[in-house]
Amino acid sequence: MNSRWSRRAATALVTALACVVGAGGCGGDRPPDGGETAALPPPPAGEVAQEEATLLGRDVFDLVDRLASYAAANQRKYPRTLRLAGIDSLTPQLARRIDTQASPPMAFSMFRRPLDRLLTSCRGTTDLLEESALNDGRFTVTCTDSTGRSAPYQVQRASGR
Repeated sequence: MNSRWSRRAATALVTALACVVGAGGCGGDRPPDGGETAALPPPPAGEVAQEEATLLGRDVFDLVDRLASYAAANQRKYPRTLRLAGIDSLTPQLARRIDTQASPPMAFSMFRRPLDRLLTSCRGTTDLLEESALNDGRFTVTCTDSTGRSAPYQVQRASGR
């Protein structure tokens, strides 16, 4: 029985099951009727978090800079992979990833051993290049902490760049 009605019923059943299994019931992400939502703790701050954001952010900046250089030499076509751009995806401390399908292209840098870190990864787009040029080398990356929350961090570009 391949009528459109049987497909609609099957789709409704699958949707209802996904809602029950995935969220503990439909609307499971809404606060209880009491109205009070638990306040999330602020993202990591302090000298250690800033040092980690600086390390990751400078690597993101370097990736974005090298992606832009590749695109400039290849008729504004970004590489699909780091290997095509001649960039290592792993360093002793960091793992790198790019998403050139996004607009603008995005670069990710993450710690290989994140268990003893406040931040696990940072990301940024090619817009970092312009922001850095306009702000005396300062730019903003979005970093994710060990609980999965994201927050912006200001980073100073390395000297000599």
